[in-house]
Amino acid sequence: MSRKISERLLTERVTIKRPVQSLVPSTRRPVFQFQTIATAVKARLNPASTALNRNVLGQIPKRAFKLFLNPVDLKENDEVIRESDGEVFVVTEVKNLFGHHIEASIEEKKK
Repeated sequence: MSRKISERLLTERVTIKRPVQSLVPSTRRPVFQFQTIATAVKARLNPASTALNRNVLGQIPKRAFKLFLNPVDLKENDEVIRESDGEVFVVTEVKNLFGHHIEASIEEKKK
């Protein structure tokens, strides 16, 4: 019995980056840089919803997806970059389902 999702079901390739905080020596101001955790990870993105964010400029749609992938080091606030078009997403929730696969909720990152 296989302990992973079949490779044929994972149709996308993604890169995972994690924000790492460091301090500027002279000012002690925090700076965030993104460290690459994994590249060319096979995954599947399924559309979850489109929510409307209301602000001063009006309503802005925010797309959300479900991300399915085999076990890998993935945490909240990590960036997931879809390699086919370079679109960037932010991980909002991670569920490790019995070590079989990971299901994560991701949202479009504002530019």
